[in-house]
Amino acid sequence: PTSRCIREFYASFLDTNQLLPKALSIAEFESMSTVVPNRALVDEDSRVLLLKEAANFENFSKLKIDREFLSFLKNSDFLFKFFEELALGFVSIEELKSFDTYLEYEEHLEILKELLSRYKKLLDEKNLYDKINLSEVYELNEEFLNSHEGFWLYLEGFLNRFELELFKKIAKIKPFKISFKVDDWSKKLISIFDEFGLEVGYEYEIDLSLGEVTKKEKLKKALPKVEVTSFSTRTLQASFVYESIAKFVSEGIEPDNIVVITPDESFSEVLREFDSFKNLNFAMGRSFCEEDVYKKLSAVDKYLRDDEIEHEYRLNRLKIDKNLISEIKQRWTSRLKPSEAIEILKRFEDRNNRDFAEELYSFEVLLNRLDLMPLREIFRLFLNRLAKRSIDDVSGGKVTVMGLLESRGVRFDGVIVVDFSDEFVPKRSSKDMFLNSNLRSLAGLPSSKDRQDLQRYYYNSLIRGAKMVAISYVQNEQSMASRFLDELGLRKSKKVDEKSYMRLLFEQKSPKNRYEQEWIEHPLSLKVLSASKLKTLLTCKRKFYFRYVLQTKEAKLPTKNLTLADMGNLLHEGLKKVFLELKFVDEKLVLERLREYLQQSCKDVSDRYLVDVWIKKLESFAKNEAKRFEEGYRVFGLEKALHVEYEGFKLEGVVDRIDIRDNKLTIIDYKSGKIPKTTPKTLDKQSDFQLEFYYHLLKNNKEIEGLYYYDLNSGELVDESIFEEKLQKLDEVLKSLKEPLNGYEMCEDVANCKYCSYTKLCGRDI
Repeated sequence: PTSRCIREFYASFLDTNQLLPKALSIAEFESMSTVVPNRALVDEDSRVLLLKEAANFENFSKLKIDREFLSFLKNSDFLFKFFEELALGFVSIEELKSFDTYLEYEEHLEILKELLSRYKKLLDEKNLYDKINLSEVYELNEEFLNSHEGFWLYLEGFLNRFELELFKKIAKIKPFKISFKVDDWSKKLISIFDEFGLEVGYEYEIDLSLGEVTKKEKLKKALPKVEVTSFSTRTLQASFVYESIAKFVSEGIEPDNIVVITPDESFSEVLREFDSFKNLNFAMGRSFCEEDVYKKLSAVDKYLRDDEIEHEYRLNRLKIDKNLISEIKQRWTSRLKPSEAIEILKRFEDRNNRDFAEELYSFEVLLNRLDLMPLREIFRLFLNRLAKRSIDDVSGGKVTVMGLLESRGVRFDGVIVVDFSDEFVPKRSSKDMFLNSNLRSLAGLPSSKDRQDLQRYYYNSLIRGAKMVAISYVQNEQSMASRFLDELGLRKSKKVDEKSYMRLLFEQKSPKNRYEQEWIEHPLSLKVLSASKLKTLLTCKRKFYFRYVLQTKEAKLPTKNLTLADMGNLLHEGLKKVFLELKFVDEKLVLERLREYLQQSCKDVSDRYLVDVWIKKLESFAKNEAKRFEEGYRVFGLEKALHVEYEGFKLEGVVDRIDIRDNKLTIIDYKSGKIPKTTPKTLDKQSDFQLEFYYHLLKNNKEIEGLYYYDLNSGELVDESIFEEKLQKLDEVLKSLKEPLNGYEMCEDVANCKYCSYTKLCGRDI
């Protein structure tokens, strides 16, 4: 079944002194035992181009598959798999139509029939063949067959009708034996070899040439020692893998006889990251996406498709020539000749990377056969091709990591299976796209159940052939154990102490103060104090120390998109600009001017959408403003910076807006987010005294009529419900802060640390 199975076969002769029998994979054997006179095997690029050409007819559009090359390339795989399945199963589309009694697929089948006919015709015209028409044009390679005394097939899985016909033809020329097992999951073999009268629960050896069973042995039913463990997070399974390897080795199993099965091969990257001692080797290799040349090409592609500042930082980090980026940007939407595009791609070339050079060569051949394409499409197509490549793993670890199919026909003493969750086991197939299970069953094509049974068979063979087995799965709100666990007779486990598994992956250190130095005295009475500074101090003294005493800047991820804070600042600026310019307040005029300012400040489409949302929200605000103007209120000050000495402190603040009527002031603070609320019960823990600060800053100017938060979401003015009590509380707070601070302990409520920028310095980020 696999090249690894061949290596195991040869290894079984290491202690003998004899000429070795020749071993081939089934795919190699089928290829060598057939010939197609006067035809060449079509390459992958050519078959896609020919199918695209065959799809050039009017009704094809009803399949909802775009003929634009990149899109067609993505969907062509579904079409090829469908046509191959029909060809290898000796089923015509006409037969499918006869089984479709409800005419559910009639129109689509007719379109697919025309597409297949046109594709085969193109293959004939160009003297080419592939799996789709192989059964119609092949001949037996008798020279190859006669060069051997006979053949013995080790079958893992099922045979399609084409393979069965081929092997029976060969059996008439040379002795041909087949070995296989029939269990609950491979019962389909009974119907495939119906003339032999097979039963479930036996291992068979049949002679196709003689038409008889030459060996029949009862299958073992006992399960080996199997440990099943669940985790709440996927990454912790890596710890489970290394723990299981240690257990197996301590029980006497050799490391090179241990396998780790990854139903979803992406998990191999997690295992690779934690493989500090290089104990693993990865049969699937390493993705080309990890190569520097791919990262550079991808970085340029992302930057030119989406002008985000993070992409610009990535270009700088990868040290990509700015002149090259500028040149590509100028030609990004231009249709280039293949030679021009290849010259640009070559400038990313790593001389030591043979895979890149090979892909570049074949890509140039493909471009020469396509219509001229824009450079942006050429980049995407080339990146897609590179992403499919893998690089051989040369780490040399003794424990092998592989996918399920690669394990066929090989026995391991120690078997570890991760991701045994419903999300990955059974693995879903895209082959059922065009037909339902009932129609497939009537036509004799493999159904979804057949494919799942085959996976059950592979897992069952792998587990029962081992001495020790460890299985893990993820159990949380999004994931649960695969139903295969029950069907294979395996028991689910209880959850384990995950902290102990985490310690195997991550270095543990005793908690300590990460910021160690003598604290600097900070006399508040000599400094300027704002409401935001006071709020920070009352919430967490350590945060106050980092922000205002050491003046440590916060690390922010660069982005060109508006954050909620950015939008709040933009609204403040917009309202300031609008009310500075307006001589009178009109509801429609306020919204019109505000929209104009905000749209000018936003270039990104998503940001402009956010502006439209806010303009809709501000309709109530504009209506209220027009009403207040009629009542006699006028704007007295905007973004007014004020200072005042109070109780031995220098208070400061910038008031968003001050209105005046009848020589009395109304103080307003805009709020685009949540408005702080204080009750008598929460007064002692209060840290926000913004309106109280504004009161002290303005009380000596004129009489104050009111102080309000302006809720921009609802357009309502919200006052302080216990303003006098908060003024008194502020006096108490200021009095307690007159002594210099010389201790900056962390806050007791860790909920404050969730969005704090300094959690790493405090050691509360774990």
